[in-house]
Amino acid sequence: MKDNLPELIKTLEFKIGHMEQQARECNIEISNVPERRNENLLAITTNLGAAINQKILSSDIVSIHRVPHASREDTRPKNIIVKFTTKILRDNVLAACRLKKGLNSEQLSVSGSVHKIYVNEHLTVKNKLLFRECRQKAKIQNYKYVWVKNSVILLRKSDNSPVLAIRTLHDVVKIK
Repeated sequence: MKDNLPELIKTLEFKIGHMEQQARECNIEISNVPERRNENLLAITTNLGAAINQKILSSDIVSIHRVPHASREDTRPKNIIVKFTTKILRDNVLAACRLKKGLNSEQLSVSGSVHKIYVNEHLTVKNKLLFRECRQKAKIQNYKYVWVKNSVILLRKSDNSPVLAIRTLHDVVKIK
């Protein structure tokens, strides 16, 4: 039993990470929306729906809130997490956001200077760090595409090359 302890710990850490990510499967993360006192996050989210031609009703939302950044030194606005009632709705919102290039704070009726808005899957901190690592290595290796789909990091060197899936830090060595 003692001999297998490190392997058991690694397996349990992987399972916990997978469960944490699974708990976020109905969530989106909206980044770079300026923070305002007494802001209405529901209105911002429904305005996002209008901007991407994907109706979002208040009944479609389980919860909505801002989350602090992992680093206290980060001065960007806190990200907005929206938990939808279904994964299908979440996927439809993400797809519509990808089609609508150049989302900005003005389209969400947020007053003040205009900021570019980003909408993504809500990844765990560990998966965000893995995604960052993959993007950096992919840039060095001249990969054309790096993206996330269903919490899996995917890369493609060119339009015709096969897709690589990265699920753990050990998989990063595949990026050549």
